[in-house]
Amino acid sequence: MRRRRVRWRGAVAAALVLAVAGVWNRSATLVLAAAIPLVFVAYGTLSTVDSPEDLAVSRAVDPTPAPPGRPVSVALTATNEGDRTLSDLRLVDGVPDDLQVVDGSPRAGTTLDPGETVTVEYIVVARRGEYDFEPPRARLRSGGAGMVATTELHPSGDERLVCRLDAGAPPLSERGDDFVGRLSADRPGRGVQFHSTREYRHGDAADRIDWRGYAQRGELATVEYERWVSTTVVVVLDARERNRVAAGPGRPTAVERSAYAAVRTVTALMRAGHDVGLAVVGQKARGPGGLDWIEPGTGSDHRSRLTASVERAVEYDVETPVDATYQFRKVAEVSGPRAQLLLVSPLLDGRPVEAVETWASLGRAQTVLSPDVVSATTVGGRLDGVERRTRLARCQSTGARTVDWRRETPLALALEYALEVEARRSAGAPGGGA
Repeated sequence: MRRRRVRWRGAVAAALVLAVAGVWNRSATLVLAAAIPLVFVAYGTLSTVDSPEDLAVSRAVDPTPAPPGRPVSVALTATNEGDRTLSDLRLVDGVPDDLQVVDGSPRAGTTLDPGETVTVEYIVVARRGEYDFEPPRARLRSGGAGMVATTELHPSGDERLVCRLDAGAPPLSERGDDFVGRLSADRPGRGVQFHSTREYRHGDAADRIDWRGYAQRGELATVEYERWVSTTVVVVLDARERNRVAAGPGRPTAVERSAYAAVRTVTALMRAGHDVGLAVVGQKARGPGGLDWIEPGTGSDHRSRLTASVERAVEYDVETPVDATYQFRKVAEVSGPRAQLLLVSPLLDGRPVEAVETWASLGRAQTVLSPDVVSATTVGGRLDGVERRTRLARCQSTGARTVDWRRETPLALALEYALEVEARRSAGAPGGGA
């Protein structure tokens, strides 16, 4: 689309004033000076520009699919494939309205000679859902800026950003890995990691004898390794209305980040050979105590059920208030005395802390994985951050293992700590071994 722009109004006015003044004063100099602004007016009027039809554009979105809260880089590359220079070229990418640009800019202004390329790079924050990019727009102005040509481009490459809770989650085979759970027990046994040595007993396998020690001291000893055990873990997702807040516009809510952490935790635990269950607190469901409750189990079909339940928690529209305190207490009851509890909560208030203290009084092994969604750019946000860290410390004081998942920390690294669940008590309990 080409459009003539009315410019140089000031030049026309100046020419008119100079011409009138020259005639009035009978000054040839002023009359000639009036011609100078008219030259600019004529140049702007006569100059033309064509639409940039020879501009080839491609877009790359990385990564996609992406988890909620993940910074996603977008690169829009434009190449001048024509034989004329594109001067005063303006490019604007069509960023979806619901995504926030946190770094860089989707706009650029440049001049492209034939064969030259320009890349517009910026970063957006992923939010759960699918977001289609609008076609980018290119604008050229004529030499005198009197005419503007604007066109929509049709880029190759990526046209959509997909954000899913299970983004990046590795596939899960029906039988899981070929090893038992990766939780260590107090009692030694067979394994791969050294635990201790003991006096040799008749019948001990030859591959467990400390032959190096025998060569040095002449005494037989048997090597004990850490014994890996599988256990039952119930992931408790705090999806209360209180947590449906975000650190800023275009950012994922605390429930979205907690849901993503829950899905990745479920996947990692099941791949390690554990039975995993799920309890969603904060919504009205048909399970015990109003919980959306799924019994512990294994297998890819079971993980699909768990993931679907977490998806429902994110989409849940709170219509009537629920008694979250009762639901937290109900979790300990329905999960059974041997199951370990892994709470995923942003800890924006004291309700989940009270639940952790209650579980600790019942002797339950527990872990708290808390995604950080508090903004530190304001005084109020910094105060909220201090209160959140205080709640984490309170949870830790009960004996729970706490994991503070900061926004700049990859979740995979945080999960390395989260999966070190307190297994000693469950391993010592009847039926806790492999």
